Amino acid sequence: MLRRLAFLLALVMVTFLGSSNAQWKYAKLFPNNTFDPTPISGSGINNGITVDPMGRIWVNSYRYADSIQTSAGTYIPTECLYCFNPDGTPASFSPIKVLKSKDGSIADTLNYPSMAGSYNYGMASGPDGSIYDISCSVYIFKIDYHDGSLLAQIQNPIPGYTSSLATPMVDASDEVFVTTVLPTSGVGPVAVSGGDLSSVLISVDTSMYGAYSRNVSVTSDGNDVWVHRIKLGSLHYHSNNGTLGPYVLDTNTAFKDLVIESSAWQPNTGLLWVSSGNVTSGMPNPPYRGYAWYGFDMTDRSNPVLKDSILWNEDTGVPGDSIKNDPRPRGIAFSPTGDTAYVGAFNVSGPGAIQMFTFAGSNAINELPPSVPTQYSLSQNYPNPFNPTTKIDYTLKAASKVTLAVYDVLGREVATLVNVYQPAGLHSVSFDASRLSSGIYIYTLKTSNGITITKKMVLMK
Repeated sequence: MLRRLAFLLALVMVTFLGSSNAQWKYAKLFPNNTFDPTPISGSGINNGITVDPMGRIWVNSYRYADSIQTSAGTYIPTECLYCFNPDGTPASFSPIKVLKSKDGSIADTLNYPSMAGSYNYGMASGPDGSIYDISCSVYIFKIDYHDGSLLAQIQNPIPGYTSSLATPMVDASDEVFVTTVLPTSGVGPVAVSGGDLSSVLISVDTSMYGAYSRNVSVTSDGNDVWVHRIKLGSLHYHSNNGTLGPYVLDTNTAFKDLVIESSAWQPNTGLLWVSSGNVTSGMPNPPYRGYAWYGFDMTDRSNPVLKDSILWNEDTGVPGDSIKNDPRPRGIAFSPTGDTAYVGAFNVSGPGAIQMFTFAGSNAINELPPSVPTQYSLSQNYPNPFNPTTKIDYTLKAASKVTLAVYDVLGREVATLVNVYQPAGLHSVSFDASRLSSGIYIYTLKTSNGITITKKMVLMK
């Protein structure tokens, strides 16, 4: 009887892990069954997909997808950035072959002729909707999602590294976390400052442990970073203070049964979705299936709990679109409401690299009334940078004595904003820094039951 029960439980688990029909329904190829993001290279999507606040879907070509004419009259190949409305029609500025700043002072062709490759390695969206694109292998471009104009760029932000960058992820403070594709001793994931992409804030670790990596995952507060290493599981780093550090390596290897090459957070549930594996990169361990994405509840950030799954659909009607052709799951993004998923595959020649799924089940992950917070949190001040006033929100899981103080970079307290006993729930306070000089300041929330959370803000007069 026990043996039969164990068999039935295993059967239920395999059915759940391998089925995209329980909660997610395949809708169509996106934007249609003729769109080919890489008509020259024929390689499909290499993590090059994200969604902006307007619900528009951004896609980058893996390699050269078109050409532009030079002033000499010759043509050079170029990569392309595409932006589609939710209905699949292109945005007015799509495709983008040359990135230009609003004032015209910068114009950067998506071509890097001095490199043998010049590939695109992924896209991510920032907290204000800005698009972060890894183009020409070693550039990070920050793009205004409203009109496709170039806001900032940085080349090779990781000191000493000259090869390809992996897909970035951005926290709520607009700090860009990125790592390397190739295993390089002495180089680890770093956070690049937001805004003008001018500097490297911190190196989380100094070794990739000899493993290839396609992407990183980061919590919105920047406290937890996962470096997804192909075939070797994911390294989990934790800091109580975000990029102020220090980051400490978790002794448990996360997602060790999966071969992760893409990831994304689902907005409405807070689930972290990661890809499972494929023949070329390596198949996952049972009961997980390859060519899929799995959604995990990350409430306990050291112990992900499986909640949902999406399986690549091979029955699209496109000739040659089959699991036998090894469509490597290297891209996932969600609509702002979280009920539509866009997944992309590498190694897909011709149309069929992007599939659209719609949610048909019931998302009830951690859904509690706003008046009953599930954790202590300290939000990023808004606006940031600010001059001279800004707002700070925080939540208390339980009633406690609270202090919220502001310090300069030398650790000297410059303001006490809160020093009272408060009930559980959402709280907000304004900070007027008109008497302070421009610079970086630290604000720290402390509760009488031992909680301490710190973030930084920028005063710019």
